[in-house]
Amino acid sequence: MNSIIIHKVLIIFVAELLLLCLFNEIQASENHLFYKDVKEAYKDSKLNYDSKVERVLYLKLPEPKDTFERSGLISELPKPKNAEEEQIMVQSIEASYRQFFKKVKTGKQYYPISEIKKQYGLIPEERIGVSSGGYYRLFVAYWTLRAKLREYHTINSEKYGYANIYYVDKLLGFVESNLAGAFFPSPGPVEIPESLRRQGIQEMLNDFAPNMTIKELYEGADAQKAGWPVLK
Repeated sequence: MNSIIIHKVLIIFVAELLLLCLFNEIQASENHLFYKDVKEAYKDSKLNYDSKVERVLYLKLPEPKDTFERSGLISELPKPKNAEEEQIMVQSIEASYRQFFKKVKTGKQYYPISEIKKQYGLIPEERIGVSSGGYYRLFVAYWTLRAKLREYHTINSEKYGYANIYYVDKLLGFVESNLAGAFFPSPGPVEIPESLRRQGIQEMLNDFAPNMTIKELYEGADAQKAGWPVLK
């Protein structure tokens, strides 16, 4: 009799523990700074966002081994454990690119524009010399994404000691890094020829925003004020 009671108690305990873990996992994902953005990206791409997708995106990453990795500056993707994880990672990245170009098209942003001033010292108009047009929308979409990601990394670094906690963090960092390389590259010893830059951006548009053009993206851009390569 006692063994039956103990067995029942153990079953209840395990069930409650599983529920607690599930609740904590749900809370962790919903509290993520990009949680709504990721769900919106899936919806816009007409992809099914379910518990399986969420489970993979919010898998915890191994703790970083060095200072550079702890900062979140490394954009390499985590290695998927199986085909299902790989598929979810690929579709999440593709959905994020489509979401970005949709924001450029519609003039939306990831974070308040004031965060650009707060984190980088200048409002868009001061930085690029224009307050409307395709290039302004491109600038706002990218730099609010970067500001939000930077804020997220700061929160994590203060709380956990490192920037990227979940799979989705690496995916977002990968997308942001590629967008930076395409549109707002950092100065360096190697300069990419305009023809290659144009080809890369056109391929990106073909894949994720086929109704947009390079001319539209750089509408209104002033090469003297922009500070980055301007394509016409």
